[in-house]
Amino acid sequence: MKVLLIGSGGREHALFWKLSQSPQLTELKVLPGNGGFPAESRVHDVEWRDFAALRRYVSEQHFDLVVVGPEDPLVAGITDQLQDICPVFGPDQGAARLEGSKDYSKEFMRKYNIPSADWQTFTDFDQAWAYLQSLPAPYVIKTDGLAAGKGVAVAPDLESAEKALRERMLDGKFGAAGQRVIIEEFMPGEEASVFALCDGQRALPFMASQDHKRAFDNDEGPNTGGMGAYLPVPFMTPALMQKVQTEVLDRALAGMQAEGHPYRGLLYAGLMVEGESVRVVEFNIRFGDPETQALMTMVDDDLLDLLYKSATGDLGSINKIHHKPGAAIVVVLAADGYPGSYRREIPLKNLDTSSGDIIPFHAGTRHTPDGLVSNGGRVLGLGLQGSSLTAVRTQMYTEIEHFCVDGLFYRTDIGAKGV
Repeated sequence: MKVLLIGSGGREHALFWKLSQSPQLTELKVLPGNGGFPAESRVHDVEWRDFAALRRYVSEQHFDLVVVGPEDPLVAGITDQLQDICPVFGPDQGAARLEGSKDYSKEFMRKYNIPSADWQTFTDFDQAWAYLQSLPAPYVIKTDGLAAGKGVAVAPDLESAEKALRERMLDGKFGAAGQRVIIEEFMPGEEASVFALCDGQRALPFMASQDHKRAFDNDEGPNTGGMGAYLPVPFMTPALMQKVQTEVLDRALAGMQAEGHPYRGLLYAGLMVEGESVRVVEFNIRFGDPETQALMTMVDDDLLDLLYKSATGDLGSINKIHHKPGAAIVVVLAADGYPGSYRREIPLKNLDTSSGDIIPFHAGTRHTPDGLVSNGGRVLGLGLQGSSLTAVRTQMYTEIEHFCVDGLFYRTDIGAKGV
């Protein structure tokens, strides 16, 4: 099977790594990729935003499957543009609104009785500010549109809440995505991520994981795209996973069918869990980053077979997704200053010659005549799978300095909650 993977981040590098292991694979290309992908696999002369050129390329190269990694192409309608010439792993543009508009997503959850937080949507700063002042702390403020995982602010007091609101609605920090904001009820509890493969009729979940969004240890500092993740998550019991299946995933799939957009691809339910209560923080329409880098080391099935069956509406023969025993972790190495203004062009050493169990999944890297350098805020995601969470954490933090260089930083507490 000949496959084209769309994307350039750590998530896509992990998907590439896992897809490469499929006995069904004959050729795997990535558009555009990053410094961690084999040079011969990267497609440089096509831009995904040029749908006409992309259609010609997919048709002329006779791909059997297109796998879309990030959310932007899906929200822009890449699936609608390609699905008549090649199966596409990823929802159509109508279903992609679940991530493309938080206001739409909240209305969808209300309509189909999917548990979530109460909220109101605003396009006027003064009205939003007046509403915020009527609420108890802490305050949750979200951009309506895509913001690369950084559009959510959880403000502990009114002063920081006003700052977050002003950044979005008046200062243009998130561009058009922040012109409409959602102010949401704060939900206490523990967060978990559940990814599910969907074929339009049913949703098949992977093992739950837990992301670490804040930049620094002890969940301090600004929100990021994710500084690390681990799985399994001890509090996600079989009973809770069944509740996620029936109250979240099944209702979402039925809702999308009713809306005329049967959901095929990856549905990501970001959850808040408190006791036996499960509520949806947000839906995403693609694999999460960096959870995917840990998850791919645990999946014990042919990923290509799973993604193809999802894209072609044929998951009916699969009862469950199999995972390896034990646990997995990913720790992100980020550039100093991230998620604000960060260092660039940091020379990276030891990555081509490193050996051992830790897998360096490249995110923001590129090759230069002088060697590999950083090319983004999140530079690498170091993945490791082993017998237990304690074991993989111990090994990771014993060996991590082999990969870390001046100019990079990481959290030292990834997975500590799980232990």
